[in-house]
Amino acid sequence: MQEFDLAWNTGLLVHAAALLQVFGFLNRNHLVLRCFILCGSLVYVAYYYLYPDSPLWGAIFWSTALALANLAGIARVLLDRRRSRLGEHEDSFFNILKVLTPGEFRRLMQIAEWRVAEKPTQLTREGEAVPSLYFVISGDVDVEKSGRTLTHGPGVFIGEVSMVLGGTATASVTLAPGSRYIEWPRQKLRKTIERSPSLGESINRLFNQEMARKLAVSWSR
Repeated sequence: MQEFDLAWNTGLLVHAAALLQVFGFLNRNHLVLRCFILCGSLVYVAYYYLYPDSPLWGAIFWSTALALANLAGIARVLLDRRRSRLGEHEDSFFNILKVLTPGEFRRLMQIAEWRVAEKPTQLTREGEAVPSLYFVISGDVDVEKSGRTLTHGPGVFIGEVSMVLGGTATASVTLAPGSRYIEWPRQKLRKTIERSPSLGESINRLFNQEMARKLAVSWSR
């Protein structure tokens, strides 16, 4: 009877391990998901060691490998969320892009090119391909669409509609002399997003917010 009780209690480990991993896969938070999978793997290790007549070393090895892989993933997620020291300009820009994690922001800024408009600078032309994504830090932004011209202040993305929907520029955009802006060449940005799908998801959320804000501004004019 004592051996039966021990076998039954030990056998519960496999159910606990499976439930932990199920809870992990049901969780949308990457860090919580990985923590559940890690705990489930460790419980599986205990099960494979205690439950059989002799330890299942092959299963223990691969469960341990899975646990270590998830441990590395947890470290990666924590590192991605850690905010390192930024430059003065980057620090203020990071506060604008709150939807990005610090790690995603660092990857985005690695391919950023900081520019100053020496003269009236046209960034996009209506109906033509958009070579880059832009963010205007300072200066006036003249937007011409279907013969109608509007002037916006700084703090806006240029070219995000083309990035999200594809196709050509929906308006012609010109910056006033002295304007400061950031440029991300389209091909570099796409390659960076391909290497980091989570960055692409965050950028899409950011662009959706930006397009909604611009739509609200246009209706208020």
